[in-house]
Amino acid sequence: MTDGERMAVAITLSLVIHYVAFATAPPTHVSEMGDGGMAVDLTTGAQAMVLAPSVTLETAVSEPEEKGASADRRRRALNAYLERLSRAIHARRMARGDGTRFVGNALFAFTIDAAGRINGVRLVQTSGNGDLDADAARAIAATSGAVPRPKLLGIAPLSVSLRVKYQFGL
Repeated sequence: MTDGERMAVAITLSLVIHYVAFATAPPTHVSEMGDGGMAVDLTTGAQAMVLAPSVTLETAVSEPEEKGASADRRRRALNAYLERLSRAIHARRMARGDGTRFVGNALFAFTIDAAGRINGVRLVQTSGNGDLDADAARAIAATSGAVPRPKLLGIAPLSVSLRVKYQFGL
């Protein structure tokens, strides 16, 4: 086996090991906040590797602390809901077939009511391109009510931060 072949095998094995490690990693990091709320960060693990949109959630839960399987079911429902919401927003971004390169990330914060309606959309960090920022805001507004919020999440408003990513033409 030549040195080049050894290098190719080593790189291939490294990629496979890293893929398996990230594919089996938990997709979220959930931490309890001091005020009884919960913070969810969807930017860790495999999702960060595939440049998935950054979504964070902070909500003050007034319900008594959940135990065991109930908390796990709620966490899974929350993760699935936030993933569906992020995909729906990203699906509503503009797409231009004229070869124009659009690259940028805009960070927005908003709340989601019990009916799944999005309120109080505000730009937290600009992409540096006003057109992309405006388009991201339109995509978020267009998604309001389109993704049903699971009843398991209760009725407390959810405060969400979402990084809308544009990588068209790359």
